[in-house]
Amino acid sequence: MSMETLQWTLLVGLLAMVVYVLWHRMRASFVEGVAPTVAADWEGEAVTVKGEILTLRVRIQRSGKVEVGLKEAKGEEITVHSGDLDHGVHEWSVKAPQEGQWVAKLTCEGHRSERRV
Repeated sequence: MSMETLQWTLLVGLLAMVVYVLWHRMRASFVEGVAPTVAADWEGEAVTVKGEILTLRVRIQRSGKVEVGLKEAKGEEITVHSGDLDHGVHEWSVKAPQEGQWVAKLTCEGHRSERRV
């Protein structure tokens, strides 16, 4: 066997290993790492404050259980909505908290999001 034949054999073997590893990593990422589709997300500015009224807007893309609420840095929580919602835009108005740092939170199947108030 000549040296040139050996070099070509090693090169083809190396390329085959690279293709094999890349193929299996790509296939695994598509099978195991796929995130679920988002059922709900914030709509527009999401959280607006006018005077003493706080308005939360959510767009439902797939009907299902959705929780919307407010959470203070100290741990206090206010539930604005908890239950099933149909497709479309939903809006809630509540009295705006006066003290502390609050965060509006949205939770649905496969998705969780927060916005500062």
